Amino acid sequence: MYLACKHMDDFLKTAESWIEKLKITTQKVKAIPTDTTLTNGWDKRKLYIHLFGWDKEMIEYAEELRQGKQFHPFFEEGTDVYNQRFFDENEGLDISAAEDQFLKKRKEMISVYEEILTEYPQNNKEFVGFFSLWWHDVHHLEQAGVSVTELEE
Repeated sequence: MYLACKHMDDFLKTAESWIEKLKITTQKVKAIPTDTTLTNGWDKRKLYIHLFGWDKEMIEYAEELRQGKQFHPFFEEGTDVYNQRFFDENEGLDISAAEDQFLKKRKEMISVYEEILTEYPQNNKEFVGFFSLWWHDVHHLEQAGVSVTELEE
């Protein structure tokens, strides 16, 4: 029993630290110069749309965790299909509106993370994967030329 509790504590501590890292990466994304082009060709507006699109998907997915289901990768289609849908749905947004939407969704995402961590914790390694959006941010920050060495694990 002690071993199971120790693992649970480790999972929860990791998830908690990843929420904090998401707060840091959010500020780093916001600080990217407006005229930046990522190595994949996206501008900052597209990056915002991409990130808040995935935040929205994760927020919706949280309902499964509230119902007691274990976290698992949930992509029904390839990620390019999701990304294109995000871009198509938000083609009219300028960079300012995209930033506002990103910051709004990210604040909501962090609240959902905190709720899931405290109200619906799971004792399995996969559960921590739900809290991995910060890794996603790191990937794109590196594409934008931003140093993220202080976040390495």
